[in-house]
Amino acid sequence: MSIKLIAINVDVCSCTDGKPMAFATLSYTEIELNAISNENPKVSIMVGKVLSFIHNMQKMLEDMPSSEFKTAKMSGPSLKWTDGVANLVELVYGLVEMGCVNDGDVTIGNLGNQVFGLFGLDPIPYSRTYTNIKSRSVQNGGRAYFLTEMRQMLNERIDQDARIMRGR
Repeated sequence: MSIKLIAINVDVCSCTDGKPMAFATLSYTEIELNAISNENPKVSIMVGKVLSFIHNMQKMLEDMPSSEFKTAKMSGPSLKWTDGVANLVELVYGLVEMGCVNDGDVTIGNLGNQVFGLFGLDPIPYSRTYTNIKSRSVQNGGRAYFLTEMRQMLNERIDQDARIMRGR
């Protein structure tokens, strides 16, 4: 758990979101680690070491010019979509229908181009793929197979995490 939190912090501190985001992430992680330490005294020594590391990172951030965050650039796409293109199109259409990007003021093409670019993919004619999605069988929970499976898997993970937390 602690190693994962360190990795998240190192990743955030090297991003271009700026000092406020890095400080917020470090502070949040510090709070979470303190909670873990309070719940399980056996890990308090390890948590203490990680907290020391976080405090050192916070000090480094204080001394680091904000301009260093703005000049950091990614070299090529860091994410790669490894599933079917239709599933990514389904996700894009779902996001547009939910209105959760730009308060619902975004087109399929604009969001699709952004999301495809995020994963290093060239844009495609989204409407053609959407037509194929619409022609799917309604069996097994509807035509949006990917979103249905995503929902099911996320619910299973949440249930599993809840069982683990109850077992502490």
